Amino acid sequence: MFNKENQVKNFLIEWYSVNARILPWRKKNKDKYLNPYFVFVSEYMLQQTTVNTVKNKFKDFIIKWPNIDKLAKATEPQILKFWAGLGYYSRARNLLKSAKIINKNFKNKIPQSYDELITLPGVGDYTAKAILGIGFNKPVIPLDANIERILVRLHAINKPINKVKNKLKDLGSKFKSNKYSSSLIQSFMDYGSEICLPRNPRCDICGINKFCQSYKKKLQLKIPKKLKKKIIKPVKYTRAYVVINEKNEILVRVRPSKGMLASMLEVPNDVWVKNKKLLTTDKEIQKIKKNLKSKGLFEYSFSHFDLETEIFYGSVKKAKLTNSNWIKKSAYFNSRMPTVMKKIVEIAV
Repeated sequence: MFNKENQVKNFLIEWYSVNARILPWRKKNKDKYLNPYFVFVSEYMLQQTTVNTVKNKFKDFIIKWPNIDKLAKATEPQILKFWAGLGYYSRARNLLKSAKIINKNFKNKIPQSYDELITLPGVGDYTAKAILGIGFNKPVIPLDANIERILVRLHAINKPINKVKNKLKDLGSKFKSNKYSSSLIQSFMDYGSEICLPRNPRCDICGINKFCQSYKKKLQLKIPKKLKKKIIKPVKYTRAYVVINEKNEILVRVRPSKGMLASMLEVPNDVWVKNKKLLTTDKEIQKIKKNLKSKGLFEYSFSHFDLETEIFYGSVKKAKLTNSNWIKKSAYFNSRMPTVMKKIVEIAV
């Protein structure tokens, strides 16, 4: 007789064969295998970003860089420009670095071992296992939010997920599949996004509720248990300056190569500070500040803090700012500006 894990696995694989989400990185070749490169790219894009946000970007990415060889020849500014809108730009830099390593050390083939994958920039335990399991059908279980949620509900673990990570790894290992790993992993992910939802799970139509301890104990709305501590994000302050010249160009510069939004384009702005009283006017702007008028405040939320920006706007003769960089106003939206800078320009102009 099959044990509980086998029955759950068999149900999910069968369910997935009928209900799988149609996603561009799941496109199969003529032999009905997934393209490991597609899986590789998608896993970088999906880190801390929703599936719906990634779908269209992924399609455009693959058109531009259809394989490792093409991607390895790209430049960082090209990748960063494309990545605008996805956020977390370190992922783009890490993806490019990894492509160059694979090009040089692995003859443009995505590594098929955990030990090799884990050494690549931006690849952690989950990403390595996702690439192995989904892209190469290796018998592993990567723990994403959907899989973790299903596991804690199946076993009625009434503790925050962050407190039981090791236990979930042990429980997840019982679901490994030697033959259908790729389909099983993706079935878990889709089931978590369609049936075993974070809020209001659809237990009435769930095909594995007879195995679910949370359902039996009527705890499904309370599990996963939330951390009680509410994190209040700190606020930082800056002033941003949108300056236009007589040729309808916007004054820009490149951010430092390390730190937040590294190597991205930006409009001039003051150093970001936690105390508004410590704001000091950007040196380049000091000589033209009298030409600028405030357009009001703008707030933007990053993952670890909120940024409050007072936006200034005005015009100046190009000759007044020697050795400065400019881009056409009509081109800023498709430039490698991060979203926060695009929104600042949008408000100003």
